[in-house]
Amino acid sequence: MRGRPTSIREADLLDAARDVFLEHGQATTTAKIAQRAGVSEGILFYRYRSKEALLAAVIHRETQPPEALCDLAKAAGQRSVAENLAGIVETLLEGIFRALPFFELAETSPTSGEIRRLLFAKAGKPPPQRIVELVAGYLEAEMRLGRVRTFDPVPVARAIFGGCIDFVRSRRGARRRGDQGDFMRGLVDFLVHGMVKPARSERLR
Repeated sequence: MRGRPTSIREADLLDAARDVFLEHGQATTTAKIAQRAGVSEGILFYRYRSKEALLAAVIHRETQPPEALCDLAKAAGQRSVAENLAGIVETLLEGIFRALPFFELAETSPTSGEIRRLLFAKAGKPPPQRIVELVAGYLEAEMRLGRVRTFDPVPVARAIFGGCIDFVRSRRGARRRGDQGDFMRGLVDFLVHGMVKPARSERLR
């Protein structure tokens, strides 16, 4: 098509796809994505064979753990456990707010099975699994330092991640995020101090 570039950077192509998927949802077409990217559909199909492949690529990129999470284990012992957990929760919330619209789009698509297959083929493992492993790795590091008691870190990491997902889902429906700080403080307080009060004899020690 005259006037259109014969090539485009991968990041620019995925940016265009991301924006069109956000704007049009299930009504997204490869023609709309190509138009937004300023390339022909032929170039689009040369890079990605289908709309499903494009959505899987967008999800894969949007769910890559940020550097802050990848370096979690190194953060153990550097600040208080509460500060580290607050940073973890905040990072998770931001990432989930960014990625959840695309997961919901994939889940409600008539071709959700194909999108899931393409995503897992690209990622090697479900994206949430990598997040849980990183959070669990941080908790294990704190255990080795003796700053938290010994427990199975994987269920706790899943609970943190699951709680963040639930918060984002509920706020997306209400289209508000005003009480995010309250959620973060409440979750961190529970994680640090627990639920059960110590026995009277223990409190007097």
